[in-house]
Amino acid sequence: MKLIYKFIKFCFYTAILMGVIGSAGIVYLYHYFSQDLPKMENMKDYNPPVISEVFSDNGTKIGEFWLERRILLSPQEIPKIMEQAIVASEDSSFFEHSGIDYWGIARAMLENLKAGQIVQGGSTITQQVVKSFLLTKHRTWERKIKEAILAKRLEDRFSKKEILYLYLNQIYFGNRAYGVEAAAQNYFHKPARELTIAEAAMIAGLAKAPSQFSPISNYSRAKIRQEYVIERMLQEGFISKEQAEKAIKYKMNIYRSPTDKEFNMRYAPWFVEEVRRQLIDRYGRNTIYRNGLKIYTTVELDAQHMAQEALYKGLSELHKRHGYNGVLKNIPESEFEEFHFKTHKKMYHDAFQTSKIDPNLKDEDIAKTEVPIEKNKTYKGLITDIDKNKRTVTVRIGRFIGTILPQDYGWARKRNNDAIGYEDVMYVKQPQSIFKVGDVIEVRVVDVESLSKKTKAKYADNKELYLTLEETPLIEGAIFAYDPHSGFVKSIIGGKDFSQSEFNRATQALRQPGSVFKPLLYAAALDKGYRPDTIIEDAPLKIPDGPGRFWQPKNYGGGFKGPIAFSDALITSRNIVSVRLILDIGVDYVTALLRKLGISTTIMKVYSMALGSNDMKLSEVTRAFGIFPTGGILPEYIFVKKITDRYGYVLEQNQPAKVDAFEKQIEVGSHVQQALVSQMESNADNLRKDLWTEAQRFIKRDYLELSPFEEIILYGKHIPDGYVMNPKTIYTMVGIMQEIVQRGTAYRVRSLGRPVAGKTGTTNDQTDCWFVGYTPNLVAGVWVGYDKAKNKVGGGETGGKSAAPIFLYFMQDYLKDKPIANFNITKDMQYSELDPVIEILPGDISDLFTDMNASGGADFFADDI
Repeated sequence: MKLIYKFIKFCFYTAILMGVIGSAGIVYLYHYFSQDLPKMENMKDYNPPVISEVFSDNGTKIGEFWLERRILLSPQEIPKIMEQAIVASEDSSFFEHSGIDYWGIARAMLENLKAGQIVQGGSTITQQVVKSFLLTKHRTWERKIKEAILAKRLEDRFSKKEILYLYLNQIYFGNRAYGVEAAAQNYFHKPARELTIAEAAMIAGLAKAPSQFSPISNYSRAKIRQEYVIERMLQEGFISKEQAEKAIKYKMNIYRSPTDKEFNMRYAPWFVEEVRRQLIDRYGRNTIYRNGLKIYTTVELDAQHMAQEALYKGLSELHKRHGYNGVLKNIPESEFEEFHFKTHKKMYHDAFQTSKIDPNLKDEDIAKTEVPIEKNKTYKGLITDIDKNKRTVTVRIGRFIGTILPQDYGWARKRNNDAIGYEDVMYVKQPQSIFKVGDVIEVRVVDVESLSKKTKAKYADNKELYLTLEETPLIEGAIFAYDPHSGFVKSIIGGKDFSQSEFNRATQALRQPGSVFKPLLYAAALDKGYRPDTIIEDAPLKIPDGPGRFWQPKNYGGGFKGPIAFSDALITSRNIVSVRLILDIGVDYVTALLRKLGISTTIMKVYSMALGSNDMKLSEVTRAFGIFPTGGILPEYIFVKKITDRYGYVLEQNQPAKVDAFEKQIEVGSHVQQALVSQMESNADNLRKDLWTEAQRFIKRDYLELSPFEEIILYGKHIPDGYVMNPKTIYTMVGIMQEIVQRGTAYRVRSLGRPVAGKTGTTNDQTDCWFVGYTPNLVAGVWVGYDKAKNKVGGGETGGKSAAPIFLYFMQDYLKDKPIANFNITKDMQYSELDPVIEILPGDISDLFTDMNASGGADFFADDI
C-alpha cells in the first residue's frame, strides 16, 4: 500500500510538474511565434497595395500603376451574393467557429500523417486571411501555429463582416486580380456590385486555386468548379433551385486582363509615362505603385489622337518623297485564302476587344462575322490583280477588296534618301513595274469624303473602296503641345509608335534646334537695343577659331543679301546676321537669357550657338516660345491638376499662376521702375529680387560675366511682376514671327487661315528638322529626325518642309470649329515704365559703345540719352 501511495503521489506531482512545464512551454511557444506577427488592432491597420489611377482632363481613365491590382471595397460595398458564394464554397461554418475549425484541423492532420507530409489544410476563411499576411507561403508546422494564433486574434478584434472584408479584398483571384472588385473588373468588365450569381460563383471558385481553375487557361475545369460553388450555395439556402439552374446556364463574357503597362498604351502612352517618371521623382516608386493615388491630369485625348495622326501623316509624306523600300513579301496563290483569313481574324480581334475569352468561338464563326475597316489605320493587304490598262492595283484586306489608283502608288520609286523628293510627282507610271500578284503590301483606306473637291474628283465611284500604298517610316518625330496661358500640357507624342520604342523624343531627346533658336537670340538683341528696322550686314564673315583657323558661317542655300533689316533677317533666317548679333550682344548674355527662359541643358558658349548648335529638348524650347503669346510670361508646365491618396486626401493641387497684365500693374501703380543707374555701377536694389535670386545659381554654374547694364536688362524692375521679359520686346517679336509664316520659311503654315506665328529650324546636313509655333492660345513644337543623329532626314528636307506641315495638320484638326482668336498685342506700346532707365555718366559713353554694335545699338535707349 505504501508503495502504491508513493507511486500515486509521484504520478500526481509529476502530472502537475508536466502540466506546469507544458503550460510554460505553450506560453513560451505562443510568445515565441507571436513576436513577429503583423499587428492588426483595427481596420485602419489594413493598408494593402492598391492601384493608382490616372485620368485625362475629361475624367477618362488613361493609366494605372500597380504591383497588385487591387481596388478596396468597404464592408458595406461588398455584395452579399459574393459573401455567400465564398462562405458556401470555402467555409460553411464560418459564422459558427471562432477562427479555427478543430474538426477540420484534426481531419487534415490525419491525412498528413498518413501521407508523411503536409498535403491538406483545414484552414478557415479567417486562417486564409492570415496566410496572406505571413512572410512565407510554405506549408510548415510553424506556419500553421502562427496561422492559428493570428486567426484567434482576428476573431477577437473583428466582426465576421470585417473578416470577410479582409478576405475578399486581400486574396489573389488570378488574371492579375487581387480582391473581388479587381476580379469583377478583370474577368467581367463590371464592378462587383453588378455581378450575377454565375459570375460571383466563378470568382469564388478561384479562391481555392486561381491558376488551376482559371476560366482563361482551363474553362472546362473552371466551369466544373463554378457549378460546385452554385450547388453549395443552394445547399446552404443562399439561392433557390430555380436561381441555381439559371446560373448554371448563364453565358458569361470573360476577359483577359492587361498589365498596367499594357493598359497605359491604350490612350496616351507618352503622356502617362511622362507623368509616371515625374511622380516617382517626387514621391518615390513605393507611393506611386502601392498607395492608390488618383491622378487627375491635363491631357486632352482628342488632342493626343490628333497629334499622333498628324505626326504619322507628316512622317509618311516625308518617307514617300524619298521612295519605296519594296513589298513585304510574296506568297503563292495556294496560300491566298489562309492569308485572307488570318487578316480577317486579326481585324476581328482588333474590332471586338482582343481580351475577350470565348471558349465556344470557332474559326468558322469568326469567318462569318463582318468586321469594320478603319480609316487612319495601316493594314497588310494582298495584291490579287493588276490592271495594266487602267493602271490600277486590286488589294484584298481580309474580306474587303479595294483599289489603288495611280496617284496613290506613283511615289514608290526605288528609295534614295539623299535625293531631293517632290510631292505629287508620278515617279511610277506602270504598277507592274513594282508589283506582282501575291505581293503583301501596307495600305490605308482613302477617306474620300475628307478630300477637297478637286482631289475627290479623282475617285469617281463613291461606292468603291479606295486604298493608298503605305510604308511604315523609319524616321522618328515628336510633338509637344500646351496652353501657354494656363501651362496645361495638352498632348505629348514622343515617337511614331510607343510599342516599338518608349524613348520620349519630346521630353528626353537632346537635339540641335538649328534656326528654331533664332527668335530667342533676336529677342535678346531687341532687349539690348536693336530695332526691327536696324540694318545689319549680310556679308561674308571670318571668325578666328584657334591658331591659323577660321570659322566662316554660311547662309542656307548660300549667297548674301548685303544690308538687311533686322526683322527681314529673321523672317528669311539669315545665318550670318545671327552670328553678327551674338558677336555683338555676347554669348554670356544670351546664355543668361536662355536660363531665364527655362533651358536647363548644357550650353556651350560658342558663337555657333547663334545657329542652334547646342543640344536642347523639344519640351524646353516649346516652353520658352510660350513667352510670345503670353506677352513675356514664361508658362510653368502643369501635367497634373490634382492628386489624392486612397483616403481622398489631396496630396497636391496645381493651378495656373495668376499674373496681372502689365497694363493693369502700370495703371494701379504696382509696377515700380528702378532708379537711374550708371553703367559702371551694380545696384541690386534696381533688380527684381525673384529673377535675380533665381539667376544666381546659373550665373555661378555657367561662369557668366554680365555687365551692370546686362543685369538690369535681364533682371531689372522694369520687367513687370510675373513676367520674365519686357512686353515691348515680345510684342515686336510676335509681329516679326507672324511674318515668318506669311512670307518666310514657314509659309506652308499660313494655310491655317488664322493668326499664327513660329520658326523653322534645320541643322547641318539635314539631320534635324524643327518647327515651333503658336496661335494665341496654343503652343506646339515639332521635331523630325532619326534616333541616330548622323542620319540625314532626307535630301532637300528642312524644318519648313518636314516639320511645319505636321504642326499645320495638328492645328487644323485641333482648332477646327473653334472661334478665331487674335494675339493680344497692344498697338501703342509707348509705356515708358517698361524702359530700363540708365544714366550715362561722363566717361561711360566709350564703354557703352564698345559693348554695342554701331549700327544696331547706337540708338540703344536713345529716348533716355
